Amino acid sequence: MTLRKITFLSGGTGTPKLLIGIRKILSDEELTIIGNTGDDDKFYGILVSPDVDTLLYLFSEQLDLKKFWGVTDDTFSTLQQLANLDEETWFHLGDKDFALHLTRNRLLSSGFTLTETTKLLCQKLKIKAKILPMTNDSIRTSMITQNNERLSFQEYTVKLRENLSVKEVIYCGSKTAKPSDDTLKAIKNSQAIIIGPSNPITSIRPMLAMKRFKEALKKTKAKIIAVSPLSSGKAFSGPAAQLMKQLNIEPSSLGIATLYEEFLDTLIICKSDKKLRPSIENLGIDVIEANISLNTNEERKELSNIILKSLEIEY
Repeated sequence: MTLRKITFLSGGTGTPKLLIGIRKILSDEELTIIGNTGDDDKFYGILVSPDVDTLLYLFSEQLDLKKFWGVTDDTFSTLQQLANLDEETWFHLGDKDFALHLTRNRLLSSGFTLTETTKLLCQKLKIKAKILPMTNDSIRTSMITQNNERLSFQEYTVKLRENLSVKEVIYCGSKTAKPSDDTLKAIKNSQAIIIGPSNPITSIRPMLAMKRFKEALKKTKAKIIAVSPLSSGKAFSGPAAQLMKQLNIEPSSLGIATLYEEFLDTLIICKSDKKLRPSIENLGIDVIEANISLNTNEERKELSNIILKSLEIEY
C-alpha cells in the first residue's frame, strides 16, 4: 500500500483535537506534524517545549485529554517539593513530564539538534508519526503589553491568564532562525498541508516569521487547507480572537484568511460565518462551511472526513 504524505502545522490544543479525528482515518505513518517551538521556555534550568510535548503525548497515548496538555493521571510531587523550597511553581510540570524534559535536555547537551532529539524521543515512545520541531534554532514569542512590559508567552498565558492588553507580539530570533531541512522537505514533498485550528498569532505566525518557511509554503505543489479557530468572532479556546483584535487584525475567519492568503488554497469556516464567504473568496481562497467545534470525537472525525475529501485524498 502506498502511504499518503500529509503534513500538519500544529500548536496549542486546536490542532491536536483535529489530529484525533485524522488518526481514526489515516495511519500514523502517513502523518508529519510540524510543531510550534515559539512557546518553548526554560523552567528550573531545563528546556520545555509545550506544543511539541503535546504531540509526543498524543501520539504515545499519554495525553491528558481533559486539559490537552500534560500526561494523564500525572503526579506533582516534584513540583510540590520545589514549592517547599520557595521556587516559583506557576508553570505546572508533572513528574512524568519532568522525565521527558530531563531526557530531552540530556540529548541536547550531548550535541543532538532539537530535530534529532525529537526523533529519538519518538523512537523511545514508539511513535510512528513524524513529529518535527519547526526549527533547530531558538525562536521565542514575546508579548509587549500596553505598559511596555515584555512577557514570555508562558508568562502571558499561564502565569497572568491572558489578562493584559497586548500591543505587539515579537518572534525573537526569527530573522536569523531557519526551518530545519526535515521541515522544508516535508513541506515540499507533501500531498497536502493542513493548518489546524491553532492560534494564528502564537502558534502559526512563529513559523511564518521565518522567511524560508513561508517561502516554502508559497512554492510547494501541495494543496494547503486551514481550519479557522474562530466562530462568530470568538475563539473556541485560548486568546486568538483577543490577540487579533488587540493587534488590529479583524477577529474573524476573514481575518484568518488575510493572515494566510499568500499561500492558502482553502479555508474551512463555521457555518455561522457564512456571510464572510464572499469576502474570503475575493482573496482567491476557496471556502468550505462545516461544524468546526471539535468538541467530541465524532465531530473530529466528521471534520477530518470533510478535509480529506476536499483534498481528494482516497482512503
